[in-house]
Amino acid sequence: MINIFSPEDAKNFYKYIDMPTKREVRGTREYVVRTHSGALLISFHWLDDSSIVLFANEERCSLMTANELIADRARDIDDEEGNGLHELFAFFLALTATDTIELQQLEDRVEDLEDQLFVDGKPNKDGNELLVECRKEILRKKRYYEEMELLSDELADLDHSFKFIDKKFDRLYDFILRTQEYVEQVREAYQAEIDIEQNDTMKILTVATTIFLPLQLITGWFGMNLLMPEFHWTHGYLFVICLTLVVVVAEILFFRYKKWF
Repeated sequence: MINIFSPEDAKNFYKYIDMPTKREVRGTREYVVRTHSGALLISFHWLDDSSIVLFANEERCSLMTANELIADRARDIDDEEGNGLHELFAFFLALTATDTIELQQLEDRVEDLEDQLFVDGKPNKDGNELLVECRKEILRKKRYYEEMELLSDELADLDHSFKFIDKKFDRLYDFILRTQEYVEQVREAYQAEIDIEQNDTMKILTVATTIFLPLQLITGWFGMNLLMPEFHWTHGYLFVICLTLVVVVAEILFFRYKKWF
């Protein structure tokens, strides 16, 4: 059975560890070391950043953490032979028992997010907030599995019986990397739709500006404070109106022909 200690009872937890090892790991956040007595001492932080410290040899396995969920998983572990290294192996199995399912659920959420980002074929205004929240969760898990992959590599080097644990964390890390790539693809698709929508808006504004440019020229031409023959023409005003309409219609037909709108 794994002995469970709280951080307040750290003195009793560390009593089995020699002083040189304590000095070696002092101030270190994550580590895997073999003590001078041959035991394994492991420290890492879980997803919620709670600290987990493990000590294991053939006689005992001890766990120190303030996380009740981790402590509950450890309480169910009891090796028949009472071998602490076997219990340490079982602890890592229990720690990762639901990780694959949780990562699959996270991937399903990304798929659902892809549908939420578009409403009636248009980008959702709240899409960026949804993407940021999802990317933060993926990044938090990625950092955890990245640390655990490195830690399990060191653990497997110290004790080859933990090779399976090392491979499992490698697979979990690859899984979260694929999920991160997936959400990046979703983000890029969402950003592309926003860019297309903005381009359509700019195209409309450009067409409208282009239509009014000749009209401004006509207005400026006939608005000059000069004595022009057209001012004394009976149909001069009607001519300017007709000229303006012809220019507008001609531009609209030209733009439609070019499929600019």
